[in-house]
Amino acid sequence: MSNRNLKKLAPVLVIAGSMVAAVPAFALQPLAEFLDGARRVNVDNREAALTAVERDQEALMSLGPVLPSLNVRGVYTRNQYQSGVGTIVIVPNDQWDAFIQAGVPIVDLAAWTRARAARASARASRHQIRATLLDVEKQVARSYYQLIGAVALRQSGDRTLAAAQANHDLTVERRRAGVATELDVERSAAEVERARQTIADADLSAQLARRALSTLTGLAASEEVVASADDLHDEPPLEEWEGTPPGRLPALVAASEQRRSAELGAQAATLAFAPTLGGSATEHFTNAAGFIGHDSSYTLALTLTWHFDLALLGDMRAQAAAADAARVRQERVRLQVGDQIHESWQRVRSGIVVCRAARAQARAAWTAADHARGRYASGVGTQLEVIEAQRDAASADVARIQADADLSYARAALRLSAGQVLDRERDPR
Repeated sequence: MSNRNLKKLAPVLVIAGSMVAAVPAFALQPLAEFLDGARRVNVDNREAALTAVERDQEALMSLGPVLPSLNVRGVYTRNQYQSGVGTIVIVPNDQWDAFIQAGVPIVDLAAWTRARAARASARASRHQIRATLLDVEKQVARSYYQLIGAVALRQSGDRTLAAAQANHDLTVERRRAGVATELDVERSAAEVERARQTIADADLSAQLARRALSTLTGLAASEEVVASADDLHDEPPLEEWEGTPPGRLPALVAASEQRRSAELGAQAATLAFAPTLGGSATEHFTNAAGFIGHDSSYTLALTLTWHFDLALLGDMRAQAAAADAARVRQERVRLQVGDQIHESWQRVRSGIVVCRAARAQARAAWTAADHARGRYASGVGTQLEVIEAQRDAASADVARIQADADLSYARAALRLSAGQVLDRERDPR
């Protein structure tokens, strides 16, 4: 088995048609446990949730300019000289003033629109939580299947090693009997080391997969791995998957809300050219009543404000460009989601055929290897035939595992791309 084949297998290494079955307590945990662990502790999920909280609070903050406000202010003034007329003190040495002001925005079109944009952004963040969850579940499933596949590859390597070792022992005996050359012994020994190298590479892949699962989910994978074969069933027609309602695709919904937020931001930038109207009521308490003769008084005011500068013009154009970019991003997400569903479904369909063929080829290759060893032991075959047959059998095992890797991951990716959280009770296969 070549390193090239092993490296090619590594990204989605999976045992042929594998799925965790009911096993003893020390067996590898079901996929559902790792998915639940990722929901609880995965840093990407936690970050998405906290970002949603942040956007919710920003939406709350955006309501400030459009809701009534209350301002209380106290002022102490030390005057060097006290002044007055007769017994009336106009300016005391120690002057105390208190102001209670209530403001009511009556018309502020730009502020109202900005508040709507902030709420749309908050909704987008909430949908992004689920989109992030689906992405994390893809990573968990990939690492989970990679671990199972690495163990399967290790088992295949053990089988190859046992065959290579038996062939080496037979060659050594034949060398002692004078019917094999020293070159035959060296070749058989090299095959033993090649099998050991394959085992070492499989162990490395397994350890990396275990670490990835631990990082993603906070759970340590058990040592024992037991798997059952895929039944190679067909998925529902592609039209059903491509007809998934957009509301069930969180990435697309999030992109739609982000587009809505950007469009409202552009609208608010345009409405910033409109005047604003606000009202206020102020109650003033003081010990310097002066000629008024009252310790408290109120004032009511209506304020009409219109403002213009080049910054408003630049902001309007920038927000319009941002809205156009958001529309393009939404279209890109729509195309990406459609492509992912289409690709995964097609990979499932072709993977079933490839997997069935790879299993048959692997069985035939191991049968041929057994026959070659038998012929060699009987003296009617050559050692080169044995080595070539063993290599073909090992390569067929890699091809079998690669085929099932594509099939297994395509099934999971198909569901996740269609917005489905992986089944908590069983594998998507």
